[in-house]
Amino acid sequence: MAHQVRAPLSVYMLADHLDAALAAGEDLMARGGDWRALAETPSDPGDFIVRQRAVAEEVRSLELMLVARVLKARTHASSLAECDDRFRTIAKLFVSGTAILLDAVEESGDARSTDFDTADDIVAYVRSRGLIAPDAPTVRVASDLTIDDNFLVAKRIALGPLLDMAAAFLDALDVQYDLFGGDAPATSNARAAEFDESERVRLN
Repeated sequence: MAHQVRAPLSVYMLADHLDAALAAGEDLMARGGDWRALAETPSDPGDFIVRQRAVAEEVRSLELMLVARVLKARTHASSLAECDDRFRTIAKLFVSGTAILLDAVEESGDARSTDFDTADDIVAYVRSRGLIAPDAPTVRVASDLTIDDNFLVAKRIALGPLLDMAAAFLDALDVQYDLFGGDAPATSNARAAEFDESERVRLN
């Protein structure tokens, strides 16, 4: 029986951040479904405002969590690229592909972006995430609130490709180190399955 190479601590930390980023992304989509369902269900205007604000704040919190996990993963990916040549290419692709999120750190410190005190604040947030057109004055139909692969995380990068990068990296780590004992996270498997084999980075 072949001896399984034990993964260094940095690999487990990287995998943890990637897995958490994937989970945050899936939760983000789920909360988008809740938001859409809320808009589709007639209710008292006052109650709707309160509930919509709560959902919007949860969506924003999950988005910030996703960004934080990806940025942490970038740090560990850079370290891994320096000590393990097998992961140098995929690590550099992940780091370069997520560099656009670095500018989001400063913006996330702006408290006004998370307050959602008025309907205008929510519309501005929805618009900036690509859910409605840049010139759309308001949310016209409930389906506008659908959060899918096209959602612009931190106004910068589409959610789908971001999760695909994280899933591909996590899948590569698991293949090499068997991190999950043959039972990789379902989210990772689903995302990785969407990649064509020709686009996968081979670890030889």
